[in-house]
Amino acid sequence: MKAGVIVSLGLACGAIADQLARRADPDLIQVLSTLANEPQEIGEDTAASISDVVSRLQHGTNSTTPGSVQSALSNIALAVSGADNIVDAATAITAAGLIPSEIASFLNGYLDSELNSQDNSNPIAKHIYPYKAAADAPYSLPESTLRAAIHIPDSFSFGRNGNTPVILIPGTAIPAGTTYYYSFSKLANSSAGIDVVWVNMPRASLSDSQVTAEYVAYAINYISALSAGKSVGVISWSQGGLNTQWALKYWPSTRLAVADFIAMSPDFHGTVDANVLCPVLDDVACTPSIFQQEYTAEFIQVLRADDGDSAYVPTTTVYSTFDEIVEPQSGSNASAFLHDARGVGVTNAHLQTVCAGKPAGGVYTHEGVLYNSLAWALAIDAISHPGPGSLDRVDLARVCEQLVPPALGLDDVLGTEGLLLLAVAEILAYQPRATREPAIRAYAKLNHTLVR
Repeated sequence: MKAGVIVSLGLACGAIADQLARRADPDLIQVLSTLANEPQEIGEDTAASISDVVSRLQHGTNSTTPGSVQSALSNIALAVSGADNIVDAATAITAAGLIPSEIASFLNGYLDSELNSQDNSNPIAKHIYPYKAAADAPYSLPESTLRAAIHIPDSFSFGRNGNTPVILIPGTAIPAGTTYYYSFSKLANSSAGIDVVWVNMPRASLSDSQVTAEYVAYAINYISALSAGKSVGVISWSQGGLNTQWALKYWPSTRLAVADFIAMSPDFHGTVDANVLCPVLDDVACTPSIFQQEYTAEFIQVLRADDGDSAYVPTTTVYSTFDEIVEPQSGSNASAFLHDARGVGVTNAHLQTVCAGKPAGGVYTHEGVLYNSLAWALAIDAISHPGPGSLDRVDLARVCEQLVPPALGLDDVLGTEGLLLLAVAEILAYQPRATREPAIRAYAKLNHTLVR
């Protein structure tokens, strides 16, 4: 190795060690400090390890101790335990001092973040618009708008080298790039053979869910087409599960393009507490998609009709009793629970049942499922094997003992919880307010195959 490279590596390791010192990771600090203070020729394995550390730091993945994560989770649970709505929950988390200044600064800049761009310059894909199959519902949006909402990282390989494309679908009131910054956007770095893209929904998924579902349907066929027809994985959070299920129901062509659907904290049956999402002027004026997520909403009833409460593709759904947004989330009546009338394969993973009495089965919030170790293990297992995530394949003895997956740390826990602050800002800023849910689109009212 050339001397200049060794010196640069030493300086870089010193800088990294300084960052790690603020993140309380003594083992890595020791290794990197040694390299910084005693520049020497190093082997390829060591260089690769250092490169991995640099990559993880650049992507915000911090190392931390189980004790600090446990303390944070306990404080989060305590903070949100008395919250009656999302504003109370966000206020309690902030008042408890759980969001460090550097994380708050990142979250505050979400409106200007390139991660959340809806004006992306993406290549054109053929034969998927205005429809891919005759039975597909019609799009109400131009293809250029649908295509521009898809954020494709520079690292995305378009299915080459055997990599599986995975599309990240956001939930209510939070842009996709920020939603997954502290969680599943890091999946590509932590598991070989996985590439991720995400869809930045208009108005943070607060407008008509039927329109938001168009972005999901288009993205599925688009990414598959650009990946030489390879089937994709879809990971959703919260309302993203509803939007994906709607897309799979009314754009049947997407079913052939999806190998796995993994839903985190989904509300396939809405929530009996939809008003906790709209605490200002609730029952009077809110946003279209929040009205559509009420337990008795027409949107929910139409979605679940004709076995819409069953999976259309291999589906893994992960949810927590302590979900402060979607209720109920336990037992066979859990909103996240899907049936399997079509025999495609479904895994319903209730954290507190699968990991009962273990750390991964503890108090995880609606957003907390995004950093839960069982959720990650099942997602990776589903993407890596045919069919849904399998509890028999996952090493539950190990995974259930983990508070967070190895790819994540304390910053990711706190950054994910900080998403509530953005949700409050988006909900309160939404205009014009709606007083009822949007009308069901004509295609969803039809009882026969669409005719072209």
